[in-house]
Amino acid sequence: MKRAQVRAPKEELQIMHAKRVKQLLTDRRTQLLSEHRCRPLPTMLIPPLTQLPLFMGFSVVLNRLSQSPTPFDSESFFTLSTLAHADPTATLPIALGFITLANVETSRWFITDQQREREKKVAKWKEERLSQGHTILEPQKIIKSALRLVSVGRILVGTMVPGGVILYWVTSATFGLIQTWIFDYWEMRRKKHISQRQPSPKASKHQ
Repeated sequence: MKRAQVRAPKEELQIMHAKRVKQLLTDRRTQLLSEHRCRPLPTMLIPPLTQLPLFMGFSVVLNRLSQSPTPFDSESFFTLSTLAHADPTATLPIALGFITLANVETSRWFITDQQREREKKVAKWKEERLSQGHTILEPQKIIKSALRLVSVGRILVGTMVPGGVILYWVTSATFGLIQTWIFDYWEMRRKKHISQRQPSPKASKHQ
């Protein structure tokens, strides 16, 4: 602001600075996406578009196979007296809800110290913005709250579907949870390795 010879009250300077920084970050993000040929929308849409049809298709097939007459009547598993009827104890539906919730809540288990420090700085910045009367939208918190509601909803739906379907849902959710943990752990190790290879700011100053 001094170089641009802009003079204004402190509050107006902060607003102008925030707008400039936001524009610079937006331009840099666009540049990086273009440089690496990345598109956020397809990246977000491809996983659900490829996984949901398979998930729904298997669920429908298992639901139809559970209709009488069916060999599922003579099959049992854990609390399921038969795979053709719903779990009378609701044990598996509750387990499904907890596994789905764990997939949401344990996303912060595998983060680096740098990410934690960054989150603290962001939280402090948000508190300052809120104290100034600004409204801050946090899409991540909204998505997280929605996924928590989905976890509860899966329990309710799980109590009404046949045992074969709920067993498929539980195994699928468990596999997804373990897969997420493995990928998050690998990503954490990768980021730690990169941060260790980068020289610290103090060392670069001395050089």
